[in-house]
Amino acid sequence: MKALRYLEPNKLEIQDIAKPSPKKNEVLLRVRSCGICGSDVHGYLGLTGRRTPPMTMGHEFSGEIVEVGADVKSLKAGDRVAPYPVDFCEECDMCKKGDFHLCKNKRQFGVLTVDGAFAEYICLPEKLCFRIADNVSFDVASLMEPLAVAYHGVGRAGSLKDRTVLIVGAGTIGLLALACIKMQKPSKIFVSDLSDFRLGMAKKMGADVLINSSKYELRQIIDRETGGKGVDMAFEAVGATASVKSAMSALAFGGTAVWIGNNKPLIEVNMQEIVTRELKVYGSFLYSLNDFKTVVDHLNNEELDVSEVISLNIPLEKAPDLFDKLAHDPGALIKVIVNP
Repeated sequence: MKALRYLEPNKLEIQDIAKPSPKKNEVLLRVRSCGICGSDVHGYLGLTGRRTPPMTMGHEFSGEIVEVGADVKSLKAGDRVAPYPVDFCEECDMCKKGDFHLCKNKRQFGVLTVDGAFAEYICLPEKLCFRIADNVSFDVASLMEPLAVAYHGVGRAGSLKDRTVLIVGAGTIGLLALACIKMQKPSKIFVSDLSDFRLGMAKKMGADVLINSSKYELRQIIDRETGGKGVDMAFEAVGATASVKSAMSALAFGGTAVWIGNNKPLIEVNMQEIVTRELKVYGSFLYSLNDFKTVVDHLNNEELDVSEVISLNIPLEKAPDLFDKLAHDPGALIKVIVNP
């Protein structure tokens, strides 16, 4: 089968490798769609230490089951599924609490040394597969993973009804967080980004106030819109010092920040600001199994429309060039879907 192999920083290559065979508890999935995540691009550049070559990246995927192992009972060939891409042990203390995404022995497909879905086929355990409705395209189904990231992050803040909310960063996660936030009916949603194109996407998806922070002072606009109070909640979806500082500075006294971005291992924060204004800061990592099931249900039931974030579809053969473009000049691209 063909697979996109990550060989070293800045080097991807289409290779013919052995087609996998499912174990007794596994299914063989024909991958139909796999999204390029920002973390894949950072891994391609060798910036994060989260992709260890040689390996196959790709953790945002969907496809059709073509073969099942002897012990698989709930799935069959022909089923359309979106997999939860984190295999968990069910034995550690975090698994026993139900926090499978925090499993101490987890294997994330397409991360570190575990091969992912930028390939024609992948094997994975039955327990990770969620059926998708016929009305959900494979492309949209591949958004389940980033949508679950956004949904989990939004959930960390508690109720948003009638609250003022800021999203810093209008990339894939920020825009999907916007879709999740809209479901809770906040009083006003601000979105900040450096790109007018991305802010235009946020407007299409229902943002109330758009702020290009390279042109305008973020806090000044928020003060004007909130009577000098600041926002109740701020979601940071970039993971860099400047964006974290922007999110924190925009908060009202006693406000809540949720950090979803995971780009840099170290950032600077104003500790005195957090202490003296009694701000609350929550980290948000991945998503629970229940979060993933919930977003699958929302899309299957047509309660969320997130198709706007898909900018481009490409065949596997064009992926090396697209990675290079996304790394150095993404332009008007949000989510690129690879169709192996």
